[in-house]
Amino acid sequence: MMGRYAWRVEIRGVLFDLDNTLFDHPTSARTGVDAFLRHLGTEQSDELTRSWFEIEQVNYDRFLTKELSFHEQRRERLRDFLPQTGLAVPKTDTQLDDLFAVYLRKYEEAWIAFPDAAPALLDLRAAGIPVGVVTNGNHDQQTSKINRIGLEPLIDRIFSSELTSHAKPAPEAFAEPCKSMRLSPAQTLYVGDNYRVDIEGARNAGLQAIHLNREGTRGKGTIQSLAELLPLLIEGTLVT
Repeated sequence: MMGRYAWRVEIRGVLFDLDNTLFDHPTSARTGVDAFLRHLGTEQSDELTRSWFEIEQVNYDRFLTKELSFHEQRRERLRDFLPQTGLAVPKTDTQLDDLFAVYLRKYEEAWIAFPDAAPALLDLRAAGIPVGVVTNGNHDQQTSKINRIGLEPLIDRIFSSELTSHAKPAPEAFAEPCKSMRLSPAQTLYVGDNYRVDIEGARNAGLQAIHLNREGTRGKGTIQSLAELLPLLIEGTLVT
């Protein structure tokens, strides 16, 4: 069946981004930040929450480029954020680590998957399609997220940038998982929320890709929900 979309070749495997695709990081982090601010005795505000996300992104990017270690990017986040709350920044790394552990505990307690994640993965497994996750970040933390939100039994392989030594959008970050899962890049679909990092990165590595744009409009090569994925694969009606 040919419609407004058509696959270039048959899809034999699907790789997913994790954060903001399967794992609802915004909701989890927002809940964690609110609880952390209450712990600090600081009133929650949209401005502080927005600042936390901005600081998180800047320092996490520094970690991905290997400018900072994983633990140091966490410390830098507190060094940047605490002055905005009017609180003093702890003087030692140990004190910073202890304080970040409080936030981390609040964040982990709030971890949640998007409602459409498990059903989509179940559908793919029922159709006999191998599923993997390709994610930037610390391997233990990313694996823990998948375990905690109940998706581990539905995923065949997890590839983190720490594990492969390649961060998206580098072509190797996509090519190595395909090779490991014995999938041809041209017959592998990548699904992610970040157009530059996920979609352009995957396509540059020879994969097909769908942009998951939950809050935006549906366009060519775009879906708004993971519930749309399997019908498109079955019909063979999505051009990427």
